[in-house]
Amino acid sequence: MSKIALIVTNGCSPDPRVERHARWLAEEGHDVTIYAWDRAHELDQKTIRNGYTIFRVRIGRRVASFPITAVRQKRKFLNTLNGQFDLVLYNDSDSIGTKNIQAACRMLDLHDIAHAWPVMQKTNFVRKFLSARMKKQLRNSVSSFDGFFTSSAGLATYFEQHFSIKSTVVLNLRNSNSLPLPKTKKIGFFGRIRDYDAMVLLIESCKKIGFSPILAGDGPCVDRLTKHYPHIDYRGPFDENDLNELMAEIDIMYALYNPEKENIRRGALPVKMFDAAAFGRPTVTTANTSMGEFCLENRLGTVATFGDVDAVSSAILDAYELDVVVNQTEEDEQKKFMTVIESILDTHQEGSS
Repeated sequence: MSKIALIVTNGCSPDPRVERHARWLAEEGHDVTIYAWDRAHELDQKTIRNGYTIFRVRIGRRVASFPITAVRQKRKFLNTLNGQFDLVLYNDSDSIGTKNIQAACRMLDLHDIAHAWPVMQKTNFVRKFLSARMKKQLRNSVSSFDGFFTSSAGLATYFEQHFSIKSTVVLNLRNSNSLPLPKTKKIGFFGRIRDYDAMVLLIESCKKIGFSPILAGDGPCVDRLTKHYPHIDYRGPFDENDLNELMAEIDIMYALYNPEKENIRRGALPVKMFDAAAFGRPTVTTANTSMGEFCLENRLGTVATFGDVDAVSSAILDAYELDVVVNQTEEDEQKKFMTVIESILDTHQEGSS
């Protein structure tokens, strides 16, 4: 049995990919802890689930909206983490700045382009500076890792071309758990709420065709969104145990993102699209992107042009008539993941003997 830590800079409320990997590791008998950052000071500080533990750290006051202050608080969070581990799995490149963790092996899971986040909502000098610094930190850290995961073929190509990172692609698949469709004309967005314009597009499209949106999750745009749309059906943060109930209420999942954002343009695939498919829900996602092409090729839903209310409305109506059947299983991805992990742990143990 190995002692393994997973580091993530959100509250893990939830983070489906991170928790899925933690569960896989726990199922193999490893001692697994996820270290998360409770930015809003609203979550349980310790959660035990499916054989692993989530430990959430609070830093000073609630995280400020000013980007420099937020970066400083994130650095404090990473510096509070300490311990000796056989393996640390960092999740996205914004989590790699730990100084007090000792680890025999280190891996990095790049399931998004973290340096695209500072300029997600707006672009100014400070945000450009932060983005460039995050990109430089990743480039300077590549040689310190024993291996890499990515969440799509597009991201794997991007990180290899721009950072010389060769990775194993592990898709965010889960096994089918199909639920009856309620047919109540409800569409959900369950996840990190980062893109305000995408949420407005969802709300305005629903108004046009008589659908009702349900939002759940945390993220930097929650306060702004609930302030401007006080009657929106917002359920707050949720965890894996809540997902069944949330999915049972909706007919469609919304996963539309601005294709001008670097992470979308470079091939990111939304976890919520895979989650929705597992529950038998179609997804509406962005046309002319990797996620849109994947959605259509695998018959997981419909696509629409970002920013076009009429196109999104039509895509929602088309998705409402779709039946989604998933043929892929989680086990294939689990096998790829565990093969890499076990190889790295075995190599270290052989080198230490």
